[in-house]
Amino acid sequence: MDQQFHYYATLVAGIMAGVPLNDAKELAYYCYGTSQQFAHCKQTESWQFNGYSFKPIVTRKGQSELRYGPNNCALAFEVFPGMEASSKSACSTSSKVTMCKVSASTSVNNIAQHNTQFAQTQCFYNPLTDVDWQGGGDLKHHFKQRLAHRATQKIQRLKTQYDVKAQLVQSEILDSESISELDDTLSLLKPLENSKFIHKAINDVIYKQRYHDLVRSAPLALLGCRLFVLQQSWSAPHSTQSLLHAWLSTWLAIYSFKQNRPMPQTAPWGVFSSQQGSYQFFKNLEQRLEELNRKQNSEPVWLTLITEACSFQQLSANFDESSWLLLYGLALRPEYLLGQAQSLAGGDKEFVIRDLNGFKQSQFYQLNMAAHYHCDWLARQLASKGLNAFNTQQSLGNLTLWREK
Repeated sequence: MDQQFHYYATLVAGIMAGVPLNDAKELAYYCYGTSQQFAHCKQTESWQFNGYSFKPIVTRKGQSELRYGPNNCALAFEVFPGMEASSKSACSTSSKVTMCKVSASTSVNNIAQHNTQFAQTQCFYNPLTDVDWQGGGDLKHHFKQRLAHRATQKIQRLKTQYDVKAQLVQSEILDSESISELDDTLSLLKPLENSKFIHKAINDVIYKQRYHDLVRSAPLALLGCRLFVLQQSWSAPHSTQSLLHAWLSTWLAIYSFKQNRPMPQTAPWGVFSSQQGSYQFFKNLEQRLEELNRKQNSEPVWLTLITEACSFQQLSANFDESSWLLLYGLALRPEYLLGQAQSLAGGDKEFVIRDLNGFKQSQFYQLNMAAHYHCDWLARQLASKGLNAFNTQQSLGNLTLWREK
């Protein structure tokens, strides 16, 4: 998704979900901030406090990084796994195993036929010395013994060949089943648009804000972090319809959070359309999103949408200032989170913390604590499916220090 979408779409969705304007703005910055923390950039520079380092969480890999980047950060945020086994993979592997079993059966039958046809006919005889012509032309006793001995040896050789072949076929079947398990396991990592697993992550925030200390201390930060994951599940290029679906799902997640109810698996339009006057706003939204795909500078379009959303929710009446001053306060400031953190940290230099308690009040700190929790949570989910090799955990530095109140 476009980086402005992470901020403005979340802000508009928050306003339309009935979230207080300041909370909607904070939530939008959390979502936007998650989109900015690339590896080896200013947002992920370490902060210093009395010899300790605070290391921000990396949420996006650089272009030169490996597939999932450092600490599998892209897997945790940019290409969030769908955690659904591929039915096509299972069907394909089942066919491979069936073919192996058919091959084994055919091989066994061929060996059996070979045994029947040739086991007793591979010993040549001399008609002058090995046939009892006076006794009716039957084979002589000494030749019958030699023939039986030859047949026994042949059967033993065929049996050995059969055992070896059977072991090879069994090994092939087991290897195919191992490949099947591997294919099914790796298919869990495939990202899926608006997947059930993303809903599980959203609902994790909704449930745990009631009792989990860390989630309860910064629920908006964790929700914003996971809204970024939700929006990223729509892969580029983005049509008007995909932008609409992403926005509606964002609205549904925020609306569910506000209502303190789990995010449903039903289509978000059904819930959104039940809101009074929502149809007209949705038509306006569709037109604005079409404009976004035509214009290079999308910010004026988003500011228009904010005005319409505030008018729809009758928020602009709460402000004495003009609507333009309101929009100026809500417009995206890319350096907002870092600037606020630097101000509250009280340091005279960049990335130096003098006032630790002040720094912990910043939205930048809250975002990184939420991202740290998210990485740990996903690592446990992956480990439960046998994907321990894809560890998404990251360190903030001295965790005990940063968690102290």
